[in-house]
Order: sequence, then C-alpha cells, then structure tokens
Amino acid sequence: MTDILHGRCFCGAVSIQARGQPFQVSWCHCRDCRRQTGAPAVVWAGFRADDVDWFGEPKHRQSSPHITRSFCADCGTPLSYEDERLPGDVYIHAGAFDEADRLVPDRHAYVTSKLFWLHLEDGLTEVETDVRQPHE
Repeated sequence: MTDILHGRCFCGAVSIQARGQPFQVSWCHCRDCRRQTGAPAVVWAGFRADDVDWFGEPKHRQSSPHITRSFCADCGTPLSYEDERLPGDVYIHAGAFDEADRLVPDRHAYVTSKLFWLHLEDGLTEVETDVRQPHE
C-alpha cells in the first residue's frame, strides 16, 4: 500500500494528495519564503510532480526568476513552489498537510538569511544557500 499525504488550503477550495515519501524536507530561511508566508522560516516537502494530485485550481504567480508559487485564490493560503531549474519537482508547504507530523526536516537552507534571533539547535545540516538538486 502506498503512503498518501492529504493536504488543503485553509478554506478547502484546493486540496492535495501526495503519494509516497517526499525526497526532501527542508527548513527555508530565505527572505522570499518569509515574505510569502509571514513566518520566520518555512518547511517545504519536495515531491515528484507526478506523485501529487491537485483538486481545485490553485492560482500561480512567478515570484522571482525561475520560481513559480501557487496559492488558493479564495483564501490566500500559500501552497507550493516550482523551480524551472528542477523540472518535475514540486515543493509543498509541510503545514498544508493533515499528516504534517510525518514530515521531519533534514536540513536548514539559506541560513545566511536566517533571522538573527532564531537559534538553530536541532543538529540538522545548515547550508548557506539552497541545496536542492534535481531529483533522480
């Protein structure tokens, strides 16, 4: 039996089903992610786009070169991003999943952009930039 993670936006107009385990779960400390969510850092779960089913239609917006983010047009919940340099991969906000407690981060990315008052004492790998690689 395949593991399935279920997620949705705040109002329920857009829902997600992701099959299998993510190939990466990462804290992101970049300014773009902070601005998009209003949070001091966010956790992304990376999946092959073919393993993710969307129900409802999220709105898409190019937020920076190479990056397209999606969100619910009704309630504004940020949902995902895709990087054109990593074709076939989609990164979904871990907090959008009902089973978010199953998504354990394995690293911190963009730690040079981290807020100074946020102390990382969890022992995870810390990288200065994004360590995302094309999923093989």
